[in-house]
Amino acid sequence: MKKVILALIVAPMLLLIGCKESETVNGPVTTSGEWNLIYKAQAGGYFWGLCFADQNSGWAIGDSGRILHTSNGGNLWDAQESGVTVSLRCVYFANAKKGWVGGANNSIGGTTNGGASWTWKHPSGESRRTFLAMSFVNEYQGWVVDNYSGILHTEDGGITWTSQNSGTTWAITSVQFLNANEGWATATNRVVLHTLDGGNNWTSITLDTLNYGRGVTVVYTDIYFYDRSRGWISTSAIFSNILDPVASVVSTSDAGKTWLCQPSPEKFSINAITFVNENSGWAASESGILHTGNAGGEWAYQLEVTEDLFVDIWFVDESHGWAITFTGCIYRYWGS
Repeated sequence: MKKVILALIVAPMLLLIGCKESETVNGPVTTSGEWNLIYKAQAGGYFWGLCFADQNSGWAIGDSGRILHTSNGGNLWDAQESGVTVSLRCVYFANAKKGWVGGANNSIGGTTNGGASWTWKHPSGESRRTFLAMSFVNEYQGWVVDNYSGILHTEDGGITWTSQNSGTTWAITSVQFLNANEGWATATNRVVLHTLDGGNNWTSITLDTLNYGRGVTVVYTDIYFYDRSRGWISTSAIFSNILDPVASVVSTSDAGKTWLCQPSPEKFSINAITFVNENSGWAASESGILHTGNAGGEWAYQLEVTEDLFVDIWFVDESHGWAITFTGCIYRYWGS
């Protein structure tokens, strides 16, 4: 899931705030679960993402090579020694043992023992790039994308990485492969990338004609396809001449042939989005956690936290989900 565009702008503001124990919920809630704050990180840098391999095993990543791990669904979190001090921006685990992280200074880490130890790769190419998102379809086939418009692909679980031509010059903010052949990605400035041959060839489309709202310009932050036909893109709103901006969700129901905007109550930034079926989805936003029960036709806050910035969200099924804020507050959703 994800990524954060406005976080760098609001970071100084967040130095003075913390997590809230109790939250307010506005609008209809169409699920039977609830969100609870389960962890508060100590000072020492910001967080950028999380991932769960199953209901118990999860990881959270952040600045200064910071990696947290839980083996009991988030009740307890322990620090793992990454061996690096770079900012880590993306994480994915294929199972409870094998996973990868990516970050600044051209750094990709891999583990085969659940994060007890990490092996680091620095692929050939731009040494200053930061890997912003990754997607794996199994233990061997995966892709990572970066802020220099690059896409790298591995077929051996991250031992070697080869470059793919994205066809864009913009920073690529998210990537998701549905299988070894078909994948999607987003880049800033409303660019959508699509491949049907494992990334050997990418086509791009710029969605500049959608109705994002009067006076509002958006950048794309994350993409999620539930199946081959139905997909959603989260956005951050950039505005200059409007007092009431809207960060919309862009969606397709015909495999990307047509796209439309779904309004949301979030004004500034939706940083990550995920769905557990064709109707029920969640999004991590600047002001809280949004939920839809009708494929995005309506979005409402299920959890509202106005003093922090949610940067990532992860669900393993419709009853078990987690979300993390920029300051390292982790919330858990437990459904009945």
